[in-house]
Amino acid sequence: MLISHISDLHLGYAQFGLEEREEDVYQSFHEAIDVSIKEGVRLVILAGDLFHNPRPCGKAIITLGNALKKLKEKQISAAFVLGEHDISRLRDVPFAHIYSNLGLAKKLRHDEPFVVDNCAVFGADKERRSNIDSLIEKLRHAEQVAKQHDGKKVLVLHQGLTDFNKFAGELNSTDLPGGFNYYALGHYHDHQEKRFGYLGGALAYPGSIDLTPSEGIKAVEKGFIMIDMSGEEPSTHWIPLNRRQQFSVRINYGDIAGEVGKIIEEAKGFGKKPVARIEVAGNNIDSKVIAENLKRLNDCCLHYVWQPLEDRIATTVYDSKPADIDSELYRLSAEALGSDELARFAVGEILPLAADKDARSVLELVWEAYKANKFGGGTK
Repeated sequence: MLISHISDLHLGYAQFGLEEREEDVYQSFHEAIDVSIKEGVRLVILAGDLFHNPRPCGKAIITLGNALKKLKEKQISAAFVLGEHDISRLRDVPFAHIYSNLGLAKKLRHDEPFVVDNCAVFGADKERRSNIDSLIEKLRHAEQVAKQHDGKKVLVLHQGLTDFNKFAGELNSTDLPGGFNYYALGHYHDHQEKRFGYLGGALAYPGSIDLTPSEGIKAVEKGFIMIDMSGEEPSTHWIPLNRRQQFSVRINYGDIAGEVGKIIEEAKGFGKKPVARIEVAGNNIDSKVIAENLKRLNDCCLHYVWQPLEDRIATTVYDSKPADIDSELYRLSAEALGSDELARFAVGEILPLAADKDARSVLELVWEAYKANKFGGGTK
């Protein structure tokens, strides 16, 4: 039995507000579904963050609905859990429930397995750090129910594990129930896999299907995981997706014309117009000179952003609101804190609670991080 494990779709996200980038995300998702059908999977697992916004746009709603309908027509089951981007902070009913109510996909539960070809699949939605004890209790219940099933067992969660990221994790691998053949996780946007002897089966994050705001602009592969459950030990195969290329480059202001020419040659080698982040290093930098030279990229790049680096000190001046404010917020946080992991912790964990005016949870989160010495360097 083959299973596709896809996570962090973020359907509806448009990097830099560009329609082309929104379409790129839809195309990556379509490719993952088409490859899954071609390879003959029996089940597609969507491990949370189906949408980028709990109130998704019409195109995102239709895209997911059509994909699930296509799977159903091919007699391929689909199942999902919810990520934080799918759950409204206004305590509204998550939109993704409509697909379960219409019979297009199964909303997974911790107390009742979804059985496909004698493979029992359990799942639980994303829980905030302040409610982790409740999730752990659900996982203990799932472990007991799973023991009653003789076939293969899969657990689906959208949570961060400290074993992969000590700053952003809400759970430890030791909090997970044992006895499952595969642990299908979502939340982290990089592809990561590990095995722990006390759990039994492989534990994996496929990563997001395209770049998300927390990742900025960078050259990285994205994809999903296909799992073969037929053997005694399930085997995993990570499948990269064809995506619009993105890259970051630092150029010398003293030879800006020649440096821009090199970028143009590189950009011409990509199938789609790429997205680029350009840092311009040098002294006595004139932003008008930079802008005039970078205009040459308009015909070969979908989008580019640039930043002057004078005397190795980054200076950013905004004439207007940044095109991708989420990415810029992560970038500035990383620069101020000196760590990408701390930036993810601050923006991804603390800021949402603060915006929700959940001061108690913010204090608990910071206190737990302090007690665990997650910020490094001990007390001062």
